[in-house]
Amino acid sequence: MKSLQIQIKREFWEHRALWIAPLAITAVLLTGAALVGNPRLLHMAAGDDAPPLFEITLLGWAAPLYLTAIILATMYLLDCLYAERRDRSILFWKSLPVSDTRTVMVKLLVGLVLVPLGTFVLAALTSLLASAILVLRFSLAGHGAAPLWDSATWLRTQGLMLYTLVAALLWYAPYAAYLMLASAWARRWPSAWAIIPPLLLALFEYMIFGTHYVRQIAQRGFGELMALIFRGRGDRAANAANAANAGDAAGEAIANHVMSQYPEPSALFVSPQLWLGLAAAALMLVLAIRLRRYRDDS
Repeated sequence: MKSLQIQIKREFWEHRALWIAPLAITAVLLTGAALVGNPRLLHMAAGDDAPPLFEITLLGWAAPLYLTAIILATMYLLDCLYAERRDRSILFWKSLPVSDTRTVMVKLLVGLVLVPLGTFVLAALTSLLASAILVLRFSLAGHGAAPLWDSATWLRTQGLMLYTLVAALLWYAPYAAYLMLASAWARRWPSAWAIIPPLLLALFEYMIFGTHYVRQIAQRGFGELMALIFRGRGDRAANAANAANAGDAAGEAIANHVMSQYPEPSALFVSPQLWLGLAAAALMLVLAIRLRRYRDDS
């Protein structure tokens, strides 16, 4: 366990942007919450629609952190195995009693799990601190308690974010494994090796067969993931909303009830796309481990 902790610390020591950049973004967001905007205007904007406005505010605070995490994790996974060959540090690490399998899996753990989950925790703390700052600003402005806070809404939103994040980690595991495979394979320019082969395959497929299967596999869209993890919920909400618009008094209550429920993950875990993707990820990780074990660019 101690050696695992040392390996994880090594990754964050050697790739300091993984923790420096999110902290810098958090500092900017908290500074904005403290200095930007007129508390009176926020108070007037909240009104009776505080919970929806609060949800939007939570997403606004979390979005920059998650976007930063996606960029950082992509860059890290694409560089982690290539960089240790480039700077020859692989010679030192291979002299230690740590297997190539464990080294590759630790790097995957950092890029695919620890960075996103750390971002979730940081985003939750940021929303709490920013909300506290807004409460203080409202109080100092003489408006009493800030309307931009709702404990139930905050908990529900964090639960949905965590659920979506875990589903996305499983769904996009093949992307992470592919980036690591490109990092292990490339003698230089790993980003080119990650981007050009799928583009050429998709182009040749379209030119020869007129189909788009490679492009569909490569896209693996976020919308498709959302359709799986929220299957059925959107249809019921749309029907209820239509009933409300048609003047049905019960429609609005039904819509509110549906949108307040947590989704069921069963559709995701019985999806062939998920398991085929995980199988492909396992295969690419095996190839990355073998490349690290036998390739010697020194």
